[in-house]
Amino acid sequence: MSIKPVSVALFACFAGILLSANSLVAAEDDASRFIEFYEEADEDCEKKGGARIFVKNTHEKQIIDLHLDRYFYDVRQGGRSMFPIKPSASQALGCSRVFDAEQRWELVSATFISEAGVNERYGDQQ
Repeated sequence: MSIKPVSVALFACFAGILLSANSLVAAEDDASRFIEFYEEADEDCEKKGGARIFVKNTHEKQIIDLHLDRYFYDVRQGGRSMFPIKPSASQALGCSRVFDAEQRWELVSATFISEAGVNERYGDQQ
């Protein structure tokens, strides 16, 4: 039994359509593209030689569940920051310098979450 070239071409075309559809869905579900880190001047942090670090949800309608790791002296610190961040909201994380050493946060994961999901995972956030 041989495979006809037309069958192979149809299969390849169908596989391509499925892969394209999957990437579109993944792009719509990729909450990490709506996460932004930024720094602002802050009197307390400036005394330590740094600035205040914030994380922001730039999505206008969706809550994002964040998981962040903190690094101090380029060493990952124990524990993980996990919290929801509302649409267009920012959250202060800490100073970029502490005890003359750099401190930073890195995104581990970001997923869209419903208000009910927030209440189930974190309790009432009012």
